[in-house]
Amino acid sequence: MTTVELYTKGAKVWIPHPEEVWQGAELLEDYSPSRESLEVQTETHGKKCLKIKSDSDLPPLRNPSILIGENDLTSLSYLHEPAVLYNLQVRFCQQKAIYTYCGIVLVAINPYDDLSIYGTDTIQAYRGQAMGDLDPHIFAVSEEAYTKLEREQRDQSIIVSGESGAGKTVSAKYAMRYFATVGGSSTETQVEKKVLASSPIMEAIGNAKTTRNDNSSRFGKYIEIQFNSHFHIIGASMRTYLLEKSRVVFQAPDERNYHIFYQLCAARKSMPHLNLDHQDTFHYLNQGTSATIDCVDDAETFKETSNALTTLGFSDKEQNDMFKILASVLHLGNIKFKDAIIETENQQDQEGVMIANNDKHITVMAELLQINAEELRQWLCIRKIVSMREIFLKPMSKEQAVMSRDALAKHVYAQLFNWIVTVINKALVTSGHRHKFIGVLDIYGFETFEINSFEQFCINYANEKLQQQFNQHVFKLEQEEYIKEEIEWKMIDFYDNQPCIDLIESKLGILDLLDEECRMPKGTDRTWTEKLYTKCAKYSHFAKAKFGTSAFIVEHFADNVQYESSGFLEKNRDTVIEEQVDVLRSSQNKLVHKLFYDEEKLQPTSGRLKIVSAKAAPAPQKSHKKSVGSQFRESLSALMLTLNATTPHYVRCIKPNDSKQPFEYNPTRAVQQLRACGVLETIRISAAGFPSRWTYGDFFVRYRVLCLSKDVKRNDWKTTCANILSKCIRQPDRYQFGKTKIFFRAGQVAYLEKLRAEKLRRCCVIVQSQIRAFICRSKYIKVQKSTRLLQRHGRGLLARRRAQQIRRQRAAVRLQKHVRGWLCKTRYRRLVRCALGLQSRARGYLARLAFQRLRFNAAATVIQRHARGFLARKRCARNVQRIVICQSAVRRFLARRKYRKLRAEARSIEHVKKLNKGLENKIISLQQKIGELTKEMNLYRNAQHEVGELKTKLDAYKGTETEMKKLNSALNEKNKQIAALEKNLETERDEKMDLIEEQEKYKTAALAEKAFRDEEMSKLRLELDNMNEIVKTNQQGAEEKLKTRLAQEKLLLINEQDQDRDAYQKLLQEYNALEQRCEALERQMEIASEDVGYD
Repeated sequence: MTTVELYTKGAKVWIPHPEEVWQGAELLEDYSPSRESLEVQTETHGKKCLKIKSDSDLPPLRNPSILIGENDLTSLSYLHEPAVLYNLQVRFCQQKAIYTYCGIVLVAINPYDDLSIYGTDTIQAYRGQAMGDLDPHIFAVSEEAYTKLEREQRDQSIIVSGESGAGKTVSAKYAMRYFATVGGSSTETQVEKKVLASSPIMEAIGNAKTTRNDNSSRFGKYIEIQFNSHFHIIGASMRTYLLEKSRVVFQAPDERNYHIFYQLCAARKSMPHLNLDHQDTFHYLNQGTSATIDCVDDAETFKETSNALTTLGFSDKEQNDMFKILASVLHLGNIKFKDAIIETENQQDQEGVMIANNDKHITVMAELLQINAEELRQWLCIRKIVSMREIFLKPMSKEQAVMSRDALAKHVYAQLFNWIVTVINKALVTSGHRHKFIGVLDIYGFETFEINSFEQFCINYANEKLQQQFNQHVFKLEQEEYIKEEIEWKMIDFYDNQPCIDLIESKLGILDLLDEECRMPKGTDRTWTEKLYTKCAKYSHFAKAKFGTSAFIVEHFADNVQYESSGFLEKNRDTVIEEQVDVLRSSQNKLVHKLFYDEEKLQPTSGRLKIVSAKAAPAPQKSHKKSVGSQFRESLSALMLTLNATTPHYVRCIKPNDSKQPFEYNPTRAVQQLRACGVLETIRISAAGFPSRWTYGDFFVRYRVLCLSKDVKRNDWKTTCANILSKCIRQPDRYQFGKTKIFFRAGQVAYLEKLRAEKLRRCCVIVQSQIRAFICRSKYIKVQKSTRLLQRHGRGLLARRRAQQIRRQRAAVRLQKHVRGWLCKTRYRRLVRCALGLQSRARGYLARLAFQRLRFNAAATVIQRHARGFLARKRCARNVQRIVICQSAVRRFLARRKYRKLRAEARSIEHVKKLNKGLENKIISLQQKIGELTKEMNLYRNAQHEVGELKTKLDAYKGTETEMKKLNSALNEKNKQIAALEKNLETERDEKMDLIEEQEKYKTAALAEKAFRDEEMSKLRLELDNMNEIVKTNQQGAEEKLKTRLAQEKLLLINEQDQDRDAYQKLLQEYNALEQRCEALERQMEIASEDVGYD
């Protein structure tokens, strides 16, 4: 079929799209070679005009809808990139199918979700089934390998590849689980457990979180599962490749170190002797700032790792030593260097570095590894330089010291990693005879980043070798298929990447020049790059970088990759200071000593701090240490020999998106990986030959409609198929007849599908017209018969319904009569019962109201009585208090008035003297009384103190709660009485003090009156003297007048004295009354204190 016939109006095609890579479209016009443009209608962006210069510019055709979602990509009629991409997308997003065949390759897309398709029931379902009988699955590939192992007696291998996060490790794990299930026996279950237990251990020490994958394998591994002659698993072995040692000392942002370090930190409480802290405190763990993984508990994962180690025979001591070594690596990373001046033997100071004496991490590391801390401290800061005749010790700069420390950490971890793999291999080896094996290879896929270094170079080199082996195997299978079917075929032109491999591994190739430069004393990355520019310019797959002189480009099968030469030499040498290793060799820990043991004679290390130089005999000649590149090339060659000696099975893992979302498909990321893993190259090889293959039976059943009935020979399918193809396909070279199959070139099946669809469309029109007429006639006859039958039955039904209705009406009347009577009786009885019930409840309610009212009145009377009594008592007390106040005010007023009268009477000298004497005596007696009262008050206070003590004792010795309550109540009453008595006593004391103050006032007044009287007496004496002088002068007449006057004066004084005496007697009476009242109060206090003491 010509191009013009294929590209007609309405044909579906694919056109490039900047985001979706390819987009579906439909031709709006027929194509002709004379046209320079072609108008198409896209699915989302409207019309678009395509520039067509030649047939090669035509857009790829889309496959018919019957082929969309095929589980084998080679079954597609059009085999090209958009068809493969779209078919995978349909299966992944719409059908939720993560596996798809691509010929002999299984394409596995990571679903980022837990699927229930890996159980034991699924394993048993695929057991014994041929590949293609069931849906694509990793178990189908495993079953194919196991079946060929049994049938062909030939070793098998499963090669799993893909980029980080694509699911390689999980696919390899499920393959091994399948072999452990179908290849197990009742007596060898422990072997299968050990094979499965190796996975968590290798994940712990070899997997880490990256930006692309939370559980990324940072090494490649090839596991051989060994079978005996009965094809039961008897053991396994493992080989590892390209462990990413640089991750031990450095992690990019949002990445982690190896899982085992975080597991140890999470379980640090159970192992205090490791002196571990939170993971963020260690330099080797906090650089990526991504210490945790969602939904992963490092403490629980550590338990799984520990259990797996126990299952594989690691003793508790070996596990403890392993954990010590791992912890020492973390402490090594926390060792700090500071600049210092180092004194040499010739008194010349040199700049160097030193480790602080109080650095706890170097001490902890030395204790964990059981090595000399001072020797380690020295060789971390100093390196030995050996010449032909002398040995020099040279201080290192801070940068060099950090690099040597990191190199030592990487070397320690790598040695421990290799030892663990060795122990696992020993645990998986059994005494049974190995008959055959199935190998599972889990290795990096093709990698290209913004900055590519030595690791990416080795990974891509390995993928070049694997792709070459894959291409050769696919081409070989194609040849075997064509020879088996005995068809004519021509040599298929496929991409041969041997020139790229020669560029890398041939003499004077990249690896050879790299090893040569590493052996040069002053070799640098720059000089090596210059040699590459000179020596490798002849290779077509090598090119210089457009910018800069430190990079070069290699044209790989998947893409052109630019490598930065910086760090190539250092990583290829993988050097570590020998003196540091010697310190580790001298460890008292058996495992540490075993890891670094060397049969060569060890040079003793010095513990001195000064830099010295010494002459030594020439060292014996040592073989050069193999570089990392040479070792990898040799191991890769051995791997290729193993793979070539087996029957390979391929699994290509695809990462659908970078956000790790379940069942989300990013076409751009998918097509990058399809190109890198060689799936599209497989499609291209298939498309170059005869990609579509149909058995004669299948082709006869589907396409016999394309020929006349007379040309159909049911007993001869091949002849019928030849008749169909001779009429439909005019170009005989577009198909070939084999022994059991028909082989088609690309696009022919789609053309046959188009012819079949058109033929079926025309036949459908004729068949539909006849069927519609037949259906209409049949419907009319059926409707007519049904109508008559319905009418007859309808009339009978109506008559029967009428009769039944009459009978029901009569019966209803009788029922209604009886029901109405019964309802009336029932309603009457219910009303009577309700009325009686309401009356009884009403009477009871009224009686209860009356009783409650009477009870309330009685209670109110009692409350009023008590309230009136309380108010009366309160009013009486208030009146008494007021009367007392009034009486005291009146008494005070009368006393003051009497005092004024006494002052008036106290003018007589004799009277005043007598009165003063009496008052003085009375005052003395009153003072004596006051002293006695003070003593009595002190006694009373002591009594009160004794009362308090008695209360304390009473509280301490009270026995029961009832007596305590009674005593408390009695004590409270007594306290109230005492408080009242104290209050009265205070009142009396205040009154007594008032009397004393008045007495003092009276005493002061009496003294003043005495002084006044003395002055009067002196005046009177003067007057008397004057009178005597007058008497002498006036003689006898004056004497009589004087006597009369003196007598009058005397009478007045006597009267005043009597008044003063009466007033004084009244005061004495009041004082005596007060004394009696005070004594009465004292007796009451004594009685109260006696009562309290008795209580």
